[in-house]
Amino acid sequence: MKYYLPILPIALLVSYSQLIVKWRAQSGAGPAADGIVPRLLAFLMDPILMSGYAAALIASFVWLFVVARLPLAVAFPVYIGLTFLMVLLGSHVILGESLGWTKIIAALLILGGILMGMSADA
Repeated sequence: MKYYLPILPIALLVSYSQLIVKWRAQSGAGPAADGIVPRLLAFLMDPILMSGYAAALIASFVWLFVVARLPLAVAFPVYIGLTFLMVLLGSHVILGESLGWTKIIAALLILGGILMGMSADA
């Protein structure tokens, strides 16, 4: 179990990154600019958006330590499942996206899979 604890901050960092990118992209972060290059530069100057990318970069370095200790076939599904659950909940709470019964049932099935994966011999 102790080897799985580092997966949690990775999932949190990546989930934060995804939620920030979605929020800033849909809110039209930065000044309106004509053309793709000025628009990309406006995004690059957005410190909130850059914090999302920094979080993802930090998560990728922490991931190196996780895969050094756990089989990839176990660590990766647990990481993806946790990230999915966090993004699903965060997109509902923070971004106001819908959360219907189908998504709730899917989330419960994924949670069951995560628990099974964590109990597998690592």
